[in-house]
Amino acid sequence: MKFRPQLWITICLIISSAQVLPAQHLPRFLHNREAEALFGKSLANYIKGDYTAAKQGFQTLVESFPTNQRTSAARLMLAKSYYKLKDYNMAFAASLELYDYFPYSRYLPEANLIIGDCKFKQGQTFAAATDFAHVLTGRGDLLLRARAADRLGQMAGAGRLSDRDLARLRSDFGRAIIDEAVAFGNARWSLKLDRPDEYKRRLSLFLEQFPNRTFGPVAQEVLRPRFKPHKEPVPARPDKPAETPIDEPVNAQYKVGIIAPMETSAGKDLRDGILLAREQLPLVSGEQVGLIFKDSEGDPIRAVQAAKSLIEDHQVIAIIGALTSSETIPIASLTGALEVPLVAPTASADGIASLSSFVFQMNATPGAQGRRLADYTVKELGLRTLATLTSRDNYGERIAGEFTAKAEELGGEVIVQAWYESGTTDYRGQFKRIRDAGLALHPPEILASELDSILLGGIHVQPPPPIPVDPDTVDPEPVETLDGLLVAGGREDVLLIVPQVAFHQIHAQLLGSDGWNHPEVARDTYAKNAIFVAKYYDQSDIQSVRQFVDTFRTRFRRDQSIAAALGYDGMLAVLTALNEGGTTRSLLQQQLESLGSIPGATGRISFNKGNRENAWMYLLNIKRGKILPLTDGLDLEPDPVER
Repeated sequence: MKFRPQLWITICLIISSAQVLPAQHLPRFLHNREAEALFGKSLANYIKGDYTAAKQGFQTLVESFPTNQRTSAARLMLAKSYYKLKDYNMAFAASLELYDYFPYSRYLPEANLIIGDCKFKQGQTFAAATDFAHVLTGRGDLLLRARAADRLGQMAGAGRLSDRDLARLRSDFGRAIIDEAVAFGNARWSLKLDRPDEYKRRLSLFLEQFPNRTFGPVAQEVLRPRFKPHKEPVPARPDKPAETPIDEPVNAQYKVGIIAPMETSAGKDLRDGILLAREQLPLVSGEQVGLIFKDSEGDPIRAVQAAKSLIEDHQVIAIIGALTSSETIPIASLTGALEVPLVAPTASADGIASLSSFVFQMNATPGAQGRRLADYTVKELGLRTLATLTSRDNYGERIAGEFTAKAEELGGEVIVQAWYESGTTDYRGQFKRIRDAGLALHPPEILASELDSILLGGIHVQPPPPIPVDPDTVDPEPVETLDGLLVAGGREDVLLIVPQVAFHQIHAQLLGSDGWNHPEVARDTYAKNAIFVAKYYDQSDIQSVRQFVDTFRTRFRRDQSIAAALGYDGMLAVLTALNEGGTTRSLLQQQLESLGSIPGATGRISFNKGNRENAWMYLLNIKRGKILPLTDGLDLEPDPVER
């Protein structure tokens, strides 16, 4: 008798009430252009300080439209608008509704911050501190947690928290994180009081007291020396290429703004890729394109300020930037509201392209990687029983979620999803889950004995006595019921995880995301035959890629990087749209949306109406310690709908 693996998984899920699949309870989102336009208009009102109009717009969006791509964000902004209007009861209620309607929203940490602020304004000091501590220990980004630390430091410094209150917080959330947050918030409060020298002094003391802790990178960034360029040119060292001067046209017909942390190596690579594209593709009309560079210093606030300056002071026709998703998302909200085309070259977070019809995303998102990998895994390789092991952050969750959805849509089955936190080095718990799920695909022994009884006509056969063994000398049973295992994370995570797959006797095709796209990973013997997706492959035989690699090396006397390639492609898209008649912001947006497919430095640039995410990418394979193309990617069509 043959049993289907799906049957055993269903039985296990019924028996184990602790197994919950949250994705099944998530609301279905519909993309609604009218809701997108209303959100952009309401956000513009919020940025301008017209909080009454913003509140009305967000309220209308929540109440009058079906669940769409903007519903959860609109609920958060509704709470923010109420808070700005000092209606703390309604701000509190709107934040709680976000929890009720979207229990897995990425905006929940910020909603928790609003709840704490409302309680503080209403005199509930310790309750507010507890909410801020929840933000500190939650999954919000570092800047959001820094804001929570600011509040705790202010409260403690002003004597609003007693020693007993602080002791309770330490007991509930951990002494280390509470003490660090209070010290960090106290140091930052000096800046609020306009005491910059004291601010830096106290941050230095903070770093001495809490080295290598949560808020260390923020403090180090503030204290990092800022060197201004010399007025006189400095001769280049013979062993180092000279910096390329940026000679901008004086009377340029069109101006394009560039936002990035210009002093970083990635920022410089992005800049040089953009400069090279302008040199390689002059406008057919003979008109000049000027580039205006703004340094964001990696700070989202500075990035938004740079975008406002480019739009208001320089009247740019488009903006390319920024480097990271945390910088790009607030820029996209601003440029979308003001209807200025934004090409996001390197930011990879899902949903950036959906912020506005004026936003275009060049890089492959985690969700697109998951869908592409699942498509190849199930349709081309024919793998059916799958598992995932990914980082518990937006990157890992989006890859695993989209991989699972696409695989099951095509007839595959993801039987287990395992997660790990940042900094994990021991993955025994995760591999135990994966092994248990794989071994559960075998028929249960109790059922096998019942079948034997039936076949023997009710004759009972006494089993042989058990033989005592030393468990340390017995190898674990190999798991051979899994067809594929997706491992998604950063390079260091992959290098730690891959050998443990073999150690735990999991015999499955290894699958990966762009975190595998490093020579160090390829040289790991345990990574052989792995298949993964990546946005950039500089060894590609595609003509446009080879031309970019060779030209960049000749022009700048160094090797390119993915930031340079995506910068090149971002500028190439803008120049192509200008050549096609995109001579105003509105016309440029229309031409970018009609770009279709053009060869570029990463391989292919593809945008079309309703899909402004360039989802083109490579499928790569590790063979003999090298990364080799599995396909050239030219058969990949972009996703038919915007995610």
